[in-house]
Amino acid sequence: MDLEVDEGCGNWEPLGDVFYEKIEVYDMDWVDKMLKNYKLEMAPCGGPIALAWDSRQLTRGQPRKLIEIYNSAGILLNEIATKHERILVVGLGWSTEENLVVVTDIGSIYVYDINGVSLSLVSANAEIQDSRVIEARVFPTYGGTRTGVAVLTGAYRFFVISDIASDNPTYHKMNDIPGLDNPPSSWAVLPQDRSIEILVSNNAKLYLIERDRCTPKYAPRMHLSSGSVIEMALLNKTLDIALFSENGALWVGSADLQTTYCEVDTGITNRPSQMCWCGTYDSMVEMSAAIALVWNSENMVRLYGITVTDHSEPIEYLTDGEVFVVPEMDGLRMISSKTHELIRRVPASLVEVLGMGSLQPGAVLFDAQKEFNKGSHKANEYMQVIVEKNSMELAVKQCINAAACSTSPKQQKNLLRAASYGKGFLAYDNPDHFVEICKTLRVLNEIRMFRIGIPMTYSQLHQFTVMGLIKRLVAMKLYCLALPIVDHLRLEGGKELVLSQWAMDKVRQSRDTDEEIVNAITRKLGSSLGDVFLNISSVVNEAKKAGRKELAISLLDFEPRSSEQVPALMRMNQNAKAMEKAIASGDMDLVHTVLVAMEPKERDSGKIREFNNTLKDNPQAKALYTKWCAQTDVQKLHTHYETHDNYRDSALLYVQELDHNTLPEAKLKLLEDIDKLFRKGTISRDNLESQLTLEQVALIKRQVGLNSKVTGITGMNLNETVDLLIQRALFAEAEGLRKEFKLSDRKFWWLKVRALTKARNWSELEKFAKSKKSPIGYKPFVDACLENNNKAEAVKYVEKLPREQQVDSYMDLDMPEKAGEIARLSRGSEELFERILSQIGPQNTVLRDRINSIRNNS
Repeated sequence: MDLEVDEGCGNWEPLGDVFYEKIEVYDMDWVDKMLKNYKLEMAPCGGPIALAWDSRQLTRGQPRKLIEIYNSAGILLNEIATKHERILVVGLGWSTEENLVVVTDIGSIYVYDINGVSLSLVSANAEIQDSRVIEARVFPTYGGTRTGVAVLTGAYRFFVISDIASDNPTYHKMNDIPGLDNPPSSWAVLPQDRSIEILVSNNAKLYLIERDRCTPKYAPRMHLSSGSVIEMALLNKTLDIALFSENGALWVGSADLQTTYCEVDTGITNRPSQMCWCGTYDSMVEMSAAIALVWNSENMVRLYGITVTDHSEPIEYLTDGEVFVVPEMDGLRMISSKTHELIRRVPASLVEVLGMGSLQPGAVLFDAQKEFNKGSHKANEYMQVIVEKNSMELAVKQCINAAACSTSPKQQKNLLRAASYGKGFLAYDNPDHFVEICKTLRVLNEIRMFRIGIPMTYSQLHQFTVMGLIKRLVAMKLYCLALPIVDHLRLEGGKELVLSQWAMDKVRQSRDTDEEIVNAITRKLGSSLGDVFLNISSVVNEAKKAGRKELAISLLDFEPRSSEQVPALMRMNQNAKAMEKAIASGDMDLVHTVLVAMEPKERDSGKIREFNNTLKDNPQAKALYTKWCAQTDVQKLHTHYETHDNYRDSALLYVQELDHNTLPEAKLKLLEDIDKLFRKGTISRDNLESQLTLEQVALIKRQVGLNSKVTGITGMNLNETVDLLIQRALFAEAEGLRKEFKLSDRKFWWLKVRALTKARNWSELEKFAKSKKSPIGYKPFVDACLENNNKAEAVKYVEKLPREQQVDSYMDLDMPEKAGEIARLSRGSEELFERILSQIGPQNTVLRDRINSIRNNS
């Protein structure tokens, strides 16, 4: 059944200055379960319940290997069968990630998820296995971020693992307790910031043990003379502890036993079945707390109030058979074979509004709304009281907060109606808090339903967080509820979590074909597939784990992030498809990554063929690979070209290497290889590239022969070689190169004129000019002389130029008057004179007058 309470405070019971209430949560679905035969552990905040056969209750012939997981309403979720019949479960607990931790009698620690899937196994050392585990505790470490395990062996030694989820969880032996030759009467794990301590009671003495020391401890004011501590309960949040002794004394104080909060004589010396804290608080000084003691033999649960100043008579609850109590942050749960009940301290906000005789503004507003519904004039009187005290805003807030803390939908509605009624009297009101509480209550009421079985209170949800709730629903495979809650609360990141886990579960569990699964996921997720709402990579990984490679490849088509898609394809050896996706992304770094991974590292013909075909089909990848090889490994590029019968590109690559080789022998070897490649790459033996290569071979051979006459000639091209020979007056050798390499007359004359002027061999230049008519004219002679600053030699060749060229050359020689004389004798003299005057400039009037005089005499 749903969490329901009567309207008002009829079921509240006082404990000192505060009230406690017992709320019936569910009638359990596991009707008449014999809980006395089981170990029971319940996850916090209304989480799942784990049951395992208690080894102390086993008799011959009873099954002992089954572990059952239920929701809080007693509905069976899953069953776990241990692998070995002889293994006994001696300890159960829930980790901070809400996984079930099972400790066996040989010290092995099994970790299962809520669905019974094995997650990890921690094995014990030989000492623990030989002596066997007789007791075990699963505990949260300091701060509640990790989960540890402590065990007591048959040799009465303690071993601890501080974090079972670490990379290499190992049991560490704690210091021995002197004189411990029987099981201790009680013990508790005290997780500290950087260490784990265990408080042990033995023969009316207390010991605090660590890995390297054992320290006797004494509880101030506690009367232990007649017996030892037989029960301990630790409050992890504040590290406070409750101790119950053989003589019925209940002592409460700090875990270091240095501070006493109170001591109560319960008047009962029987050992309680359980002892636990009822709620957790930030400070024992400021907040009251309670300790619950369970005596199943007496069918009784007592709640003792604990304060700094005093204590009051306990609240006593009668039970119907065996019960287990489970501490919560705001109370405790009582689980029996028939019912699930919640005992909690009544929240202050409920006391303010619904408490008997309360005069708080919220209480007055609540009464006013009820009178308004009856049509009574008292509603106006109540509202006038609130308005006169200017406390309407406070009254509305108190009613909203009371509704949040209520577990009854009917009571929630009445309180919210009162708040809404009061909001009408406010000049300005921010509705955010009201809307937020309404949304949250809608979620809480839904998950409290019997079929869901998560009876969280508002305070528990605040501590557990909404995202934690979504993770629990996903773990329970309640996707149809988790997704609407995410949408309802607009929870950032929640939709991605739910959809991803649903898709992973679909892949993991379904027996449908790959195509049917892809279609189902597409239909379910719609436009969300591949966007921020679904991490498709996690679904792909799940498909790979399930051995469904083709399904994983199909799902990757919906991955929008190339940085995730391409590496995943490569890991599945889908290199061709990875290359296709990398090129489509436009990310050349990604293309390069694929190329490096695809490139065959060995002479595997199959891989080489696949690699070559991929490059053939992808010009962009081929271009990038070529550029990369040219920069890093040229020989690899030669191999690639020759594999594709691309001899021409391979030859051109050798041509680029010529500049990096200074030795003639190396150049000749390269040129011979180049010639062979050129000849392989074409049908015609008379192709131009091959001819040029042969000419280069012949030139280098001639340069090697000339090395004795001219140093540094090797490596020059034909023009540079002829130029250097002429400068060194080796005219016969230069003439021989001209004939051998068929240099044209014009080319040779250009080279010789420039070489002779650079060598300042003016006599040879003049002789060369007179040898025959120049095929290039005589302007190059003039220009070459001027470039080498010899105007006198240049004048010799000006007269051989056409008159227009003579005018320009005389101007270059700073002989404007001579230029004017030539212009006067030429056709188009006016144009030539204008050219001369433009070069003289307007400032030189004397010279301009002379030119004009020559002009006029024409």
